[in-house]
Amino acid sequence: MTEAGVGEDASGALLRHFGLSGFRKGQAEVIASVVAGRNTVVVMPTGAGKSLCYQLPATLLPGVTLVVSPLIALMKDQVEQLEARGIAATLINSTLSETERAERTKRMRAGAYRLVYVAPERFRSTAFLEALAAAGVALFAVDEAHCISQWGHDFRPDYALLGQVRKKLRPARTVALTATATPEVREDIVRSLLLKDPAVFVAGFDRPNLFLEVCPVSGDDDKRAAVAARVARGGSGLVYCATRKAAESMHAALRLRGQKPVLYHAGMEEADRRRAQETFMSSKDAVAIATNAFGMGIDKPDIRFVIHAHIPRAVEAYYQEIGRAGRDGEPAHALLLFNHADVFTQERMIEGNHPSEAVIADVWNALVSAGDFQRGVQALAHGVGASEFEVSAALRILEREGLLERRDRSEGAWTMRLCAAEAPARLSKPGRAVLEVVRSAAGGAQAASLRLAALADRAGLTPETARRALGALERAHLLEVRRPFAGRSIRPLRRVPFQVLDLSLERVRAQERRSLLLLRRMTDYAYARRCRRSFLLRYFGETAEGSCRGCDVCLGPRTVLPAAQPRRPDKDSVYKAGVVPGDAQFSERAALELRRFRRELSRDLEVPPFILFNDRTLRALATALPASREDFLAVKGTGPTQWERFGPKVVEICLGARLQGNGNAGDGASR
Repeated sequence: MTEAGVGEDASGALLRHFGLSGFRKGQAEVIASVVAGRNTVVVMPTGAGKSLCYQLPATLLPGVTLVVSPLIALMKDQVEQLEARGIAATLINSTLSETERAERTKRMRAGAYRLVYVAPERFRSTAFLEALAAAGVALFAVDEAHCISQWGHDFRPDYALLGQVRKKLRPARTVALTATATPEVREDIVRSLLLKDPAVFVAGFDRPNLFLEVCPVSGDDDKRAAVAARVARGGSGLVYCATRKAAESMHAALRLRGQKPVLYHAGMEEADRRRAQETFMSSKDAVAIATNAFGMGIDKPDIRFVIHAHIPRAVEAYYQEIGRAGRDGEPAHALLLFNHADVFTQERMIEGNHPSEAVIADVWNALVSAGDFQRGVQALAHGVGASEFEVSAALRILEREGLLERRDRSEGAWTMRLCAAEAPARLSKPGRAVLEVVRSAAGGAQAASLRLAALADRAGLTPETARRALGALERAHLLEVRRPFAGRSIRPLRRVPFQVLDLSLERVRAQERRSLLLLRRMTDYAYARRCRRSFLLRYFGETAEGSCRGCDVCLGPRTVLPAAQPRRPDKDSVYKAGVVPGDAQFSERAALELRRFRRELSRDLEVPPFILFNDRTLRALATALPASREDFLAVKGTGPTQWERFGPKVVEICLGARLQGNGNAGDGASR
């Protein structure tokens, strides 16, 4: 269909609401299908303008357009952009207080919004489903639709329930959108959403302006040298690392070389992440060192290179991330720095995301003992002797099975102590309102305790405005503020031992096998000896036409690594590890990392270090460098209980030492 076929209303809305005079390739046909009431599946590469395919119809259709997205940050960005254009939009998710969610749901029922963004978990609420039914869903839009498929690279169990949600809501039309879907994933999307004879639009996956290259590297030094050399050539770029720790290490290495990249990962404070994103977006030559937490919703057309310092977990994830380069149509470079050791890191992360029954049992029993756990995931992980990554995955599994609930953030009371009798004349209106409420609640005392929602209601403010006002009053030394537990408390819904639950983990194990298979397909790309462009196109069900115009296999490599410098051993650190230099099989790196791991664990568990592993066992582990359960149990001083509680982490440390060489830091942190 031509652009004219969309209709004058759509073309007028495009100019009126979005300030655009024409559609991008593929958008007009999709929008015409949606407006006409046809169920539609859209596979459109990153940067091709998928969001317009539901945002523009929302301005034309009666009723609400409900957008399902797994990405809270992306929801917020899109809502802000829509509001700036005068389009009534909101989000309803776990970042809001219960009062604010109820208010927005009430306004949605009354028809106050054109678009409402939600995470799939929101549909667990019967009251929310009833409000949607009353509002009338004109368009049900499922963004990142590959999350529906068991074969998708980012499968989310809550997405798999969206077909039943559609059945209950009976929306007038549905559109499912994704940037990366193989033919089998597309079939899964149609089947899971219960779509009958949908229109399917698959935009071309070929990006002829992208030069695809895989550069073999021997370790972290090679990676840092390659990244530094590319950054020095200029241009804006993204450097993706597999873990937070690896991103921080790469960032520090480039800073030491006098370069000024920004750092971005999910473990940073929100203000720091936003500052990094703003710097990256506003500077022509900005470079971001990041985990895959960065990039969703980033529309910077002049990104000249995307480097992966570690192999991604799937071809789909890789294609989506390199698709952020060269959106202006100018030449761009997609470089994968490949070391097979990184495959083992991804395997460990996949295994951590699908924890053993022993870890899940330990987590459950710890929650049952606590009743209402309010110390956060980190403390829970320390308590059960597992990684935060594994414990977070165990919690998701238990929550999905309906065995626990996570309550709203900051539900507890805030305690505020008055520090000054008189408020300064130059005090903001919200600050003055909050101060008056605190004084009133304190009565003749110096302190008061209030929940944030109650404080906001009494001050006539939103919870977020009240929170900011409290911070300002604290900085002005007018109040001392003690905040409640900032995370989400976790409460088991049954008070029985794990064995009584009779929980089947077959789905978890099946998904683990699928994830490992997707990783192997990505490894095949790294080892490909034929055209990389053809490999990607075949993977997504397309046929390569014409000769290759941009990959290292067909045209030769572009990246040349600097000559490696010989490394002198650090004798002092060897002696500090408690060994003699003559022991050739002993790994200094493993010994230091294992000692640090034991020290931190003993502190967290409040037991002497030798209770966990004595020095002789630690030395034996650093010599044997076990790579599996069998290897671990073969070391004298270990046993099945130690394996279940600490073994996977020990193996991770030893694999890092075995495969990356003595002296480099390991990457065990989660994204």
